[in-house]
Amino acid sequence: DALLIQSTQFEHQAFLSVTYNYTGYPMLRELKQMIHKGKLGQIEQIQIEMPQDGYARVNKLGEPLTPQDWRLHDGVIPTISLDLGVHVHQMIDFLTGEKPIELVAIQNSQGNFKQVVDNSMCIARYTNNLVCNIWYSKAALGYRNGLRVRVFGEKASIEWYQMDPEFLIYHDNAGRKITLDRANADIEIANDLRYNRFKSGHPAGFLEAFANHYFDIADSLIVYKKTGIQPKSDYNFSSQDAIEGLAMLEAMAESSTERRWKTVNFQA
Repeated sequence: DALLIQSTQFEHQAFLSVTYNYTGYPMLRELKQMIHKGKLGQIEQIQIEMPQDGYARVNKLGEPLTPQDWRLHDGVIPTISLDLGVHVHQMIDFLTGEKPIELVAIQNSQGNFKQVVDNSMCIARYTNNLVCNIWYSKAALGYRNGLRVRVFGEKASIEWYQMDPEFLIYHDNAGRKITLDRANADIEIANDLRYNRFKSGHPAGFLEAFANHYFDIADSLIVYKKTGIQPKSDYNFSSQDAIEGLAMLEAMAESSTERRWKTVNFQA
């Protein structure tokens, strides 16, 4: 609560934006728009994962790869949650606006560094009857950065994969499968000029996602300098967003330790 009060007071005196760079991918922003417009119907479940294999791989001598020292120490919230989990939690909020209510989680160590958690699984209930299945890991062999989100609605579902970021895979309740990219005639967001530094067919990737995110932060900063008020934005995130994520990740750590469902409490 003290952290929330301090951050709120700070934001009343200065401009603060939290970086969630994956939200800068054009097709993820397109997915957010589709959800907002009801094209998938009521959102019923989300399956989201972010598997990596850096803690399980070895080099050509058979020795473990050595992470930075800060990654090999856990606090109340495991470092992997502060590294990967924050993005996974925020992605659900970004796409749907729904908030976690309660969850049950398992966190363990499966890779080469047994002193830290490197694998986390969670089932969470969100507002509006949304159910989410969450997995992030650094001990998932074969995955370099496998961020994937699958959104299931009553009328249709959509899948997006960070390693193939130009496409949304759409399935409707009539059995149709459609692959959408920036050139599709139905696209509303991802065909904006600023998302098309290269034409469709030339992938927009990780650095471009950062650029898109910083573009929005700069827009908000310009407004703040003129008015003294930090504007609300779908693509710019505050300390409140970050604190909500920490509350969920702390509940996951407690759930895993206590082996029971935990309520997520992010209210001051």
